[in-house]
Amino acid sequence: MMKTFFITGISRGLGLELTRHFLEKGHRVIGLSRTKSEALGQLIDSYPETLVWHSFDLETLCQDEDALKQVVDLEKVSIDVFIDNAAILYKDLIHRIKGKELSRMFCINTVIPIILTRMIINNFLRFKKAGAIVHMSSICAHRAFNGLSMMGATKAAIEAFSRDTAFEYGRFGIRSNTVVAGLLEIGMKSTVNNRLTDDLKSMTAMRKLVDTQSIVSIIDYLVSDDSHCITGENIHINAGIV
Repeated sequence: MMKTFFITGISRGLGLELTRHFLEKGHRVIGLSRTKSEALGQLIDSYPETLVWHSFDLETLCQDEDALKQVVDLEKVSIDVFIDNAAILYKDLIHRIKGKELSRMFCINTVIPIILTRMIINNFLRFKKAGAIVHMSSICAHRAFNGLSMMGATKAAIEAFSRDTAFEYGRFGIRSNTVVAGLLEIGMKSTVNNRLTDDLKSMTAMRKLVDTQSIVSIIDYLVSDDSHCITGENIHINAGIV
């Protein structure tokens, strides 16, 4: 059965691969990203009937919660799955933290996912859907790394929020889970230096980075009917940081 996915941050990296995966499985994707990459443009051309892309800067929702209605009205389209993928990274040691950059990261990584989750839950309830929500988190919320305390804080907050979402709305069949990723081969890897990359690899049992397909596969399972009893969980995919 075709499902409608609402995915943020689909222009590149994990968001792009998730979009490609679910389109290939015959689903419909409504995707947001600030820009359109060449790869995303190719997907739009390949799936004109099932991929609906909107250029949208999520940061605007921190000032105007109704801004999203100008591009997609979640009160009128029925959603089955919400994947909270978009995030930014601001790295620095704690004594050098800049308030403006910190506020922007919390806006995009924490506040916006909470606002969107509210909208999506209202959508599920309006259309009487037992929908699924998946938030992307990071190993930074569970292990300490130089310069990544703020990233860890934004994602730890989302993990707590996801658990509460699962608790409050489980009786409606709505599920919320979080995928806690180690350092991916794509996406965030471009924002960390080689030394941190090597440090992360040395901490893993498998001595390697996390491949994107592992994340895509676990999300595919979490949004399927096969996982109907899994909710409020943090699923760690990190090549064995034990």
